[in-house]
Amino acid sequence: MSEQVQSPFRVEESAAAKQELLGGPPMQKKKHKKRKASNGRLKKLWRRATTQSKGITSRKEWNEMLELHSDWKTSHQDNPDVSDDPMMGSLPGPAVILSKEPSQDFTNMKNWQATEGSDHRDIILNLIFRQSSSDGAGDGIQKKKKRKLGASGREPMRQSSLINAPTLPSWSNIRNLSGMGGLAVIEICIEDCDPGSPCPLMPSERVKDVTDGKKSPWTTLFGNTNIDTNSDSKVQRSITACKVKLFQGNKHPRCLSDVLMFLPPPVASSEHDTKKQSVDVIDAIYDLRLTPKQMRYEGYPFISGQEESSTDDNKESVENKISAYSKSDVDEMSTDVALDLIKTVSVEVSFGDDDEHVVDHTECEHYVKTFSRNKDASPRRPKIFAIDCEMVQTKANMELARVSVIEYVEGNGNEGDEEKNILVLDELVKPRRDVLDYLTHYSGVTAKMLLDVKTRIESIQLLLLSLIHEEDVIIGHSAENDLRALRLVHNNIVDTSVVFRGDNGRKYSLKHLSNVLLQRQIQNGCGSSGHCSREDAEASLVLALRRAKHGSSFRLKESVKHQNVLDVFQKSKGGDHTSDGNSSESSFAERNERSSVCIGPNDWLTGRSVGNGSQHLLSCESILSSMAMAVPSWLASKKPSRAGMLWAKLICEGCREGFKNELKKQDEIIDSLVTNVSTDTPILVIFQRNYLKANALTLQRKAATNPKATCVWSACQEEEWKQYMSSCRNCEALWIGSSCQQQTKS
Repeated sequence: MSEQVQSPFRVEESAAAKQELLGGPPMQKKKHKKRKASNGRLKKLWRRATTQSKGITSRKEWNEMLELHSDWKTSHQDNPDVSDDPMMGSLPGPAVILSKEPSQDFTNMKNWQATEGSDHRDIILNLIFRQSSSDGAGDGIQKKKKRKLGASGREPMRQSSLINAPTLPSWSNIRNLSGMGGLAVIEICIEDCDPGSPCPLMPSERVKDVTDGKKSPWTTLFGNTNIDTNSDSKVQRSITACKVKLFQGNKHPRCLSDVLMFLPPPVASSEHDTKKQSVDVIDAIYDLRLTPKQMRYEGYPFISGQEESSTDDNKESVENKISAYSKSDVDEMSTDVALDLIKTVSVEVSFGDDDEHVVDHTECEHYVKTFSRNKDASPRRPKIFAIDCEMVQTKANMELARVSVIEYVEGNGNEGDEEKNILVLDELVKPRRDVLDYLTHYSGVTAKMLLDVKTRIESIQLLLLSLIHEEDVIIGHSAENDLRALRLVHNNIVDTSVVFRGDNGRKYSLKHLSNVLLQRQIQNGCGSSGHCSREDAEASLVLALRRAKHGSSFRLKESVKHQNVLDVFQKSKGGDHTSDGNSSESSFAERNERSSVCIGPNDWLTGRSVGNGSQHLLSCESILSSMAMAVPSWLASKKPSRAGMLWAKLICEGCREGFKNELKKQDEIIDSLVTNVSTDTPILVIFQRNYLKANALTLQRKAATNPKATCVWSACQEEEWKQYMSSCRNCEALWIGSSCQQQTKS
């Protein structure tokens, strides 16, 4: 046979095929197509971020834009054809704008927005605590997600951050809220200036630099011109100028910090709503359940590790057998048989954040978890149980001595049926070890009561497993102690000590809650007869039912305390307060990992408890102090340790000779802010005049107008007081953010 010679054309074809496999023209075409799609997506997101009134509201889409923009900028950095493309400049960022006409010529004072002091506080709260949407607007089209329903058939309530952001003022809007990377609030307080004359340190006077053609940072800011930055691009800053009526009336002046820094007190109703409401109690109780994160924090027992996915036929048959037991079946059962059954269905547990509890791993004590209802069983709504246990002291710490379980019975709508319940279990339990202390003044249990008792904890566990299923709800007061005593794991818990926890984090005793909210006296053993577990279980049940019916208005009255915005921000920092842990829906306060910084006079830092929990407090007594430049320094975009939240108070003395030094320093600070601060950090600069003088005159006037006073308050003094009050009340504010129009250096 003659040797076959391969055709040269065949060689070329195989080489071409090999080249295709290794990344030839077809693969290049695929890469080009993918790059084109990415560029199209980037342009779409960029257009939304720079043209729509709300910009991008989804954190997920914002991160997507950042990634696409970084890749695009890297691939086009050497391309001269795109040097003038806006996307080669700095990224757009969040900004506070007017809702009707975002772009205004604020060199004309007629265009300044008239606002209230509380408006700016509400904007600050929205910037910090409002959560980004999960999926964004999508060019005005809201995507619908299929919502997961809870065991009760309702959508589970989603827990937000520590506070709920208020409604934005009608005149304002926040563009690109999802792009928040920082926030700065700078109070400039001008003292001792003539209340009847314009103050050259106020923004309304600095606007004249623009109209007069002077070169200053204010000309750059108000003139809407490009600002040179330390990066390779120029950026325009957006500005929203406002006239601010800081407070109402003439009763007493208020300073900027009092209005902006403290949350409004909650509206406390004198009495809870006692009107009959059509509330589905089961669903409402489900909304009060502890989240898994809360259960771990409170130290509830939970199954450690991951449960085996494979089904143990023996264990499953034992579970079905236990679920069918009646009380008589358990009563007739020997202790050894009960123990063997409990061993078969036992689980290993952990105890969340509570490290004080030590599990007794002896052979005779095992934790069990409530079973899910049999799939073949007829469907029913979840049941509501309330539990309370009494314990005694033994050699192995605390052991169960009595357990009471009551079940809520849904009424027929008749008067008095709303809180009906029946007793389903009330048993004394013999501890396994010798009792050291019966704790009668707490437990109500005596040695005589337990003398003839033969019931062990294993029998109680069997009764509970046959009675309570995984889908049912257990109500209790600090019920983690009861579940530990019962060696029971259950996930649907309503803990009245948590439900009625005070704003300061304090837990109230069941006796106090029952006395104040239910007008019911419990635990009146006076140190001799102790508690009654049935009575305590019923009190917990009624408290939970009334809270479910009347809502959050059914609560203890607490002394109204003003919460500091910085304190709440610090508590939220880096935390996840959502029930599902979805960081794409978190607020800036929850995402932030950077430090908080407060800069101002010592009396301001200490007198208003500024910075409780903040990491940095810097003293700055005057704007002329070298420490004043720490304000823009802490916000510098290239600084790795830049502040996530900065609040500063800078003092100017408006009538002092040489106030031009203050003008110069003010210009230096403003120039550094607009030049060096990242576009992801909106800035509020707000100005107030003569607060200290207005406050001093108000106190003098109050003393002089007292009928018992001997001093006189003249008409001239009254006129002077009115002028100072007016200058103190009428403030000016500038919101500095990222402009949607950005250009590069030519």
